[in-house]
Amino acid sequence: ISCGNFFKLGDKWMMLCISHPFGCRYYLGDWDAAAEQFVPEKAGRMNWRREGMVFNQLCRADVFAPESVLTPDGRRVMWSWCAALSSKSVQSLPRELSLPADGILRIKPLRELESLRYDPVVLHDVRFSEDNDRFFGVFAYHRIAELPGDAVELRVTVDRAQAERRCFGLTLFSDGKGGGLPILIRNDTGTLRVGDTEAPFAVSDLPPGEDVELRVFIDKYFVEVFANDRQAMVATYMDYRGKTGLDEYTFGPPAPLKKVEIWKLKPTNQGFREAQTNRVWEPATGQQ
Repeated sequence: ISCGNFFKLGDKWMMLCISHPFGCRYYLGDWDAAAEQFVPEKAGRMNWRREGMVFNQLCRADVFAPESVLTPDGRRVMWSWCAALSSKSVQSLPRELSLPADGILRIKPLRELESLRYDPVVLHDVRFSEDNDRFFGVFAYHRIAELPGDAVELRVTVDRAQAERRCFGLTLFSDGKGGGLPILIRNDTGTLRVGDTEAPFAVSDLPPGEDVELRVFIDKYFVEVFANDRQAMVATYMDYRGKTGLDEYTFGPPAPLKKVEIWKLKPTNQGFREAQTNRVWEPATGQQ
């Protein structure tokens, strides 16, 4: 255990930490005040194996070295160092953690991120068509839209009954020829796949009647995916330049998408960039 954050969450205690070879993880349990001892009951992961980095010590450091704070309104917010996804070192988006009565950890994007949205596009009942889409035997691709810039948020809602019937997902940065970054919900394995990484996420585990909702944040080559606030993953796609296609993918009969929402996102560092020029932060240094 390293980079430990220990705090109350719901009616349990969480130890949020890392294992150096395996990345970010957490333990949920009780605090025995008399014995001054943490008694873990459940373990979970926030970092997942990627292909091609088996022996590198930081091979599982995509989500690494977590930090957390308690906001004035009582939210537990964490973020992580994304250390091994590319040659660049970046921080993840802030994530709100909560533990409701069902005991399943919720991981959702910080709600203040919604203030960055502008120029929304909303599509309803998005369906395949024989004329405009690409069918390869049992595979089908449908062009939903073009990504409107380098900083984008997507929210895609799929009807629960449709989601339980097939393997489906999205392709970001699609070139129309099968290339791009896949985001797949696989009912056959009960996993969410982003690029070449898979993490547990089963539609059948959702409460009855709950639709599948994917929230995707794109910042140039860096992508973060949240599924029903129950799973979160990160990925990179370094060949993103000039590739703006957003496709739906299905294995089996094409699935209509209940709703697709697309926003451009304002930069979070605009004030910093302006301060580099106007230097308003410098104190007055007149001579006495």
